Amino acid sequence: MKYQEIYLKDINNAIKTEAKLCCYIPDNFQEYCQNRKRRAMLIIPGGAYTFVSEREAEPIALRLIGEDIASFVLKYTVGPYKDEKVPLLEAYTAILYIRQNAENFHIDENKIGAIGFSAGGHFASCLPLYSEEYLEILGCNKEDLKIDIAVLSYPVISMKKELTHLETRYNRTLEDEKLVRKYSIEDHINEDYPPTFIWCTAEDKLVPPLNSLILAQKLLENKVEVELHMYPHGVHGLALANEITNVVEKDVQNWIIDAIRFIKNH
Repeated sequence: MKYQEIYLKDINNAIKTEAKLCCYIPDNFQEYCQNRKRRAMLIIPGGAYTFVSEREAEPIALRLIGEDIASFVLKYTVGPYKDEKVPLLEAYTAILYIRQNAENFHIDENKIGAIGFSAGGHFASCLPLYSEEYLEILGCNKEDLKIDIAVLSYPVISMKKELTHLETRYNRTLEDEKLVRKYSIEDHINEDYPPTFIWCTAEDKLVPPLNSLILAQKLLENKVEVELHMYPHGVHGLALANEITNVVEKDVQNWIIDAIRFIKNH
């Protein structure tokens, strides 16, 4: 495995923040995988856009690379955002970097997805929708910023008060009603949205599980492939739901196995 950290401002002059990309890249070996092209996932931890959760970062990357999936953790700038474009510019810069370096990273450029947790799930859910706003500043085309699959873990989806996590809503929108409408993802799903895997728990008291249900409904209405798992028990923010990430919920631990299967089937 190769590990490297890339400060995004070093590859995009438009970025003035300290955001970085932590890259976990499986090696190719002449003995058995000399010319292998792998899937890649951009990991976006949660934290209500207030902090970037470490529990939803490296432990997820190590689990994925154990399944031969190249993993890239986005350590993004947190809010509140005076410029609402800051986090998405960072994410699209990361996606472009991964795709442009697909050959060096032994990645299939048509199999690059995103996995997000909580507010990071909201962040990840935005990626298939808003790339056109960033094409000029990144000097690329829409295909360069494409997300081929989405995995959303106990995600915030809506910015509407009756559904959202209020701290996430404030940090992302500063209560600007235009941004509340823009970032209520359920209202913008279309038939071009990528295949999506969603999981949550019915006992989640921080992010209403209705976020996941409503998103799944909108995906179905638009004939987008979706797989939804709602586990009956478990608090918010389970990550791997095991000892590694410090909160154990045995009945939930298979989510990562199902998600990896979903990733590999696409």
